[in-house]
Amino acid sequence: MVDWGKGRYEQTAAELEPAAEAVIAMAAPTAGDRVLDVACGTGNAALLAAARGADVVGVDSAERLVAVARQRAAEAGLFAEFLVGDAAALPVADASFDIVLSVFGVIFAADPAQAVNEVARVLRSDGRAYITAWVPAGPINAMLTVVGRAVGRATGAAPPKRFAWSDTDAVRSIVEPCGLALRTTHGELEIRAASPEAYVDAGREHPMAMDVWPILERAGLLDSLREEMIHELAAGNEGAPGLLIRSPYVVHELRRSP
Repeated sequence: MVDWGKGRYEQTAAELEPAAEAVIAMAAPTAGDRVLDVACGTGNAALLAAARGADVVGVDSAERLVAVARQRAAEAGLFAEFLVGDAAALPVADASFDIVLSVFGVIFAADPAQAVNEVARVLRSDGRAYITAWVPAGPINAMLTVVGRAVGRATGAAPPKRFAWSDTDAVRSIVEPCGLALRTTHGELEIRAASPEAYVDAGREHPMAMDVWPILERAGLLDSLREEMIHELAAGNEGAPGLLIRSPYVVHELRRSP
């Protein structure tokens, strides 16, 4: 299991903020709404909801990121409650939220069906949820595929099979048993950096990278892997001499079935 408190996840969280803004625009929380941000990280979506006057709770398994979210709220003069907890066992009451959000958070749950069951449990009867998931396409996906192959060479093990969160049929198979109906829309996140090289080097402080980099270093694969990663980003770069790449994602809107 990834320790999301390691490294500098704040860098990635800043990249993801436009996606949080898009989700908040869709969810449109208002004053009086109870909003839960699951796997809230540094609090992007939670703080945007709080700025609209909603009554907000954020939950994340990484204690350090919860502390960062609390500090951000204090610095912005916003009220939001942030709790340490797991998506598979949310530390909140049944049927207590109008809106549940998870911006690239629930998709990392070890048990997707249980995480969705928890979302259903905490939603009020007329509530709705918004979950974002990456589509396996674009330069970032190509770069991560290269990393996965390198880890496989270093360990001799096949990469773990992940739940297909971008596949509407797969998602429907776990939300419908919870009494939820699904509607999916598509988005695209622009990611910028000074260069492909700068992006790859900064990414070494991502919590997931910090788990695999020692393995790759011991296998003597880091230098060649860095070049392959840079190549994949450069191939999809729209912003030379800087870096501009686009990563597609979906937003799953869940509501109680009629």
